[in-house]
Amino acid sequence: MNLFKTLHRINGRIFFIVFIVGSVICIYLLSKSKTELTPRATLHAFSAVAVFLLLCLKILFIKFYRQFYSYAKLLGILIVLLTFNLIAFSTGYSIVVGDKLDINKVEINNNSKLSSEMYVMVKEGSVERGKKLFSQNCSSCHYTDRKDFRRAAPGLKGILSEKNLPVSKKPATPENIANQIRKPFKFMPAFTDLKDEEVNDIIEYLKTL
Repeated sequence: MNLFKTLHRINGRIFFIVFIVGSVICIYLLSKSKTELTPRATLHAFSAVAVFLLLCLKILFIKFYRQFYSYAKLLGILIVLLTFNLIAFSTGYSIVVGDKLDINKVEINNNSKLSSEMYVMVKEGSVERGKKLFSQNCSSCHYTDRKDFRRAAPGLKGILSEKNLPVSKKPATPENIANQIRKPFKFMPAFTDLKDEEVNDIIEYLKTL
């Protein structure tokens, strides 16, 4: 019996350490992404907070409030259920939908004779996020309601309905626009700090112009 208690105590400590480390990493990645939580992510975060609070409550019942010791087992069961819920809404979900993501190889060729390959993750972009990113990175040079060159760069209205891009004269495709953002033709600065998802969101916004 003492062996089982020792194993339970060791497993609990390992679980607590792994949970805290995982939570810190997730919070850090979320803060770097600067995007709103999806409904799935919101449920994931709620479950994680609930697990942490229940775990703290269980420790209090065992260490300090012994009169509630009988509830410690119930709290343990709730922690296990919520942990499985976390796994189902993270690892399990990623495994199920992982094969739906497609990665297209894109060849890059510009004036500096750079020739390499880039990969753009093709998934449904967010028009709202793309509009915000465009406002932050592109609106100082590009119009969205015209096609002329009254600023330093061409207007982008209807850019994806055109046959060619206005400066590079390459076909007006999402792949070539992504190339232009990463490895621009002529005088446009390169936005290498943008993630693939952010580039895709900008392109989704351009489709609405």
